Amino acid sequence: MKLAEDIDLTAPVTQVLEQNLAILDDSACINEAAKEMQRKGVSSVLVRNSKSGELVGIVTERDIIYRAVARNLGMFKVNIGKIMSTPLITVDKDIPCIEAIKIMREKQLRRLPILGHGSILPVATLMSIVGNMPTRNVELIELEKSDLVKSSFKLPVLRI
Repeated sequence: MKLAEDIDLTAPVTQVLEQNLAILDDSACINEAAKEMQRKGVSSVLVRNSKSGELVGIVTERDIIYRAVARNLGMFKVNIGKIMSTPLITVDKDIPCIEAIKIMREKQLRRLPILGHGSILPVATLMSIVGNMPTRNVELIELEKSDLVKSSFKLPVLRI
């Protein structure tokens, strides 16, 4: 993966994917998801329907904290299908980074699974695209590309 400062926002999103991918069945318990994230060094697990095999959602570290821990759900009893975010929004591997950012902003996502050659690739994260850019702001005009929006405002640098 390239450093975020070196990423051309018109380049394909495949340049900024996480190194690993985690997928579990919706019947897996929350504890299994957390262990898999730790083992793979990722911040999310894609959720597969245990009957159809279809990818149906995503569980993130934030989902575990806010939807499970904060509600005192049993980490060993509750399935990830109960806390996952759904529907799973994916994009094609050839989409430019700037378009991925637009989708993430519009849908309020921090992670975007990527499809390529008929299969799922690792996830692009907001952090992997722009989060490591301490010296670079992404101009709103780049994101909006509208003749009506003539603004010099810049998005704040994300420091996560």
